Amino acid sequence: MRFTKSSVFALALCVVGTSAALANEKDTQAACMAAGSQVSTALSGTPQNADEARHEKKLGFEACNAGFYHQGMVHYARAMELLGVKG
Repeated sequence: MRFTKSSVFALALCVVGTSAALANEKDTQAACMAAGSQVSTALSGTPQNADEARHEKKLGFEACNAGFYHQGMVHYARAMELLGVKG
């Protein structure tokens, strides 16, 4: 019985994860790369005190490289917000 409950819970998590992935299909590797490039451009014109934005850019880069494109886009958007750039 315990195994059955665990299996059902794991299956439910997979279904929820798949639904979330399909809902964010616009967040692709190409979109992540483009957003990273935009953040790099924005950072190149800022003073050295943009450490928090640089940190968000790093987190976005790592997330995109790991295949978590939506999470990467969230970090890149946060970096742009910190830099005062509206998207």
